[in-house]
Amino acid sequence: MMDKFNVIFDIDGVIVDSEQLHFDVLCELAPEQTRDIQPQQLIGLSLAETLNAIGVPSQVQQSITNRIISVYQDKLSPHYLRPGIAGLITALQQNGIAFGFVSTAPRKVCLANLGLLGLAEEPALISGDDVEQTKPFPDPYLAMLKLKRMEVRQTLVIEDTDLGIMAAKQAGIPQIYAWPHALSVMEQYKQATCVIKRLADIPQFAGLISI
Repeated sequence: MMDKFNVIFDIDGVIVDSEQLHFDVLCELAPEQTRDIQPQQLIGLSLAETLNAIGVPSQVQQSITNRIISVYQDKLSPHYLRPGIAGLITALQQNGIAFGFVSTAPRKVCLANLGLLGLAEEPALISGDDVEQTKPFPDPYLAMLKLKRMEVRQTLVIEDTDLGIMAAKQAGIPQIYAWPHALSVMEQYKQATCVIKRLADIPQFAGLISI
């Protein structure tokens, strides 16, 4: 019999390999501010933090945020899903395993990403719009634990950034798996339980998936 566990997923970089797409959209809409910026410098930041970091004037941030979200939604497609993630979500549902999603991104972006999974029910989601302090603060993970009534000791997290791992660690979650992608070169993953190459490397998923 499978030991009881719950799963919390980051979204950008874990559900979807979208970090480059986010950067491409940013470059399209803010070419002057992104001229000397590399995408890996912005990994893990919220959209508001990103706009501040690249020097977008505060008075135009709301309008450019709306445009970024709209263009991103138009460009997003199922091929951005990371390998094995859709099959894993299906397996979790079939086995009655609780799961949720945590992100620094605006709720509209999160829902666009999660829409690629074709979930039958509205996902359990804590977005950057839902907490006052997002990653690296523990607030989003604490909010998800409360929302889904997850026992923290039975919960595992899949993240792609040091900021996200720090947030999960501060929330008291003991098992945090780092799943790198092409833009993860600046991440250290020192606080992660383990760095995985594929989802099947996570022991709890043995028998659920093979990818």
